[in-house]
Amino acid sequence: MNPFLHPEDDPPPSPPKPVEGLHEIGPPPFLIKTFEIVEDPSTDHIVSWNRGGTSFVVWDLHSFSEFLLPRHFKHSNFSSFVRQLNTYGFRKIEAERWEFANEGFLLGQRHLLKSIKRRASFALSSSSIQDPCVELRKEKQLLLMELVSLRQQQETNKSYIRAMEQRIEGAERKQRKMMSFLARAMQSPSFLHQLLKQRDMRVKELEDEAAERGRGSSVSELEALALEMQGYGKQKNVKEEEDPLNQF
Repeated sequence: MNPFLHPEDDPPPSPPKPVEGLHEIGPPPFLIKTFEIVEDPSTDHIVSWNRGGTSFVVWDLHSFSEFLLPRHFKHSNFSSFVRQLNTYGFRKIEAERWEFANEGFLLGQRHLLKSIKRRASFALSSSSIQDPCVELRKEKQLLLMELVSLRQQQETNKSYIRAMEQRIEGAERKQRKMMSFLARAMQSPSFLHQLLKQRDMRVKELEDEAAERGRGSSVSELEALALEMQGYGKQKNVKEEEDPLNQF
C-alpha cells in the first residue's frame, strides 16, 4: 500500500491466473487402455501395430477376447470392443482381418489420444425406428466374421496336424524296417554272411576297375566307397544281386 495514497485510491488486486493445464481433460480411459494393449511388445502375437504404425491388428481373436479384454476391460465381448472403437471414430480398414485405424491413434504418439473425440449420438432416423433389429443385425455380422476367422484357423491347425502325422508315420515305417532287418541279421548268421560277401565282392570289383584305370592295385575301403558313389561300382554286363534291405 502506498502511504501517500488513500486506501480508496489503491489499484484493485489482479485476479489469480489459472495454472496452465490444471483443468485439462485427458483422453478417455478406453483409449488409454487400448493404446497400452497395442503398445505392449509382449502381446505382439495377439495384437500389434501394422508396419507403418498407423493402425493396429488383432491377430489372435480368441486370445484377445479370452485374456486381454478381461484383464483391461472386465469383459470378453469382442463385439462390444468393436462398437466402442466405432464410437470413437475408428475404421476397419481390412476386410480379411481385424485391423482398425484412427488419425489420432498412432505408434508412439500417445499425446494425440486427446484429439480423439467421442461421436455425438445421432437422432434415430425413420428407417431405424421402423426396423428395431438394426443393432442385432450388426451384431450378427460381427459374429459371422468371427466364425469365419475361427474356421480358417481351425483348417490351418488341421493341415499342420495332418503333416505331422504323415512325418511320424514315415519315421515309424523306417524304424520298423530297420528293426526287422536287424532282427533277421541277428537270427540268421547266413544272412549276415551274405551281406559281408556282397560287400567284399563290390570292393573287389572296385579294386579291379581301379587297377585297369592305372590307379594301382590297392584300394582302401574309403576309396572304394567313393568310387561306388561315383558310379564305378556298377557292372554293365553283370546283373547286380538284389539288395537284402529291399526284401522288407
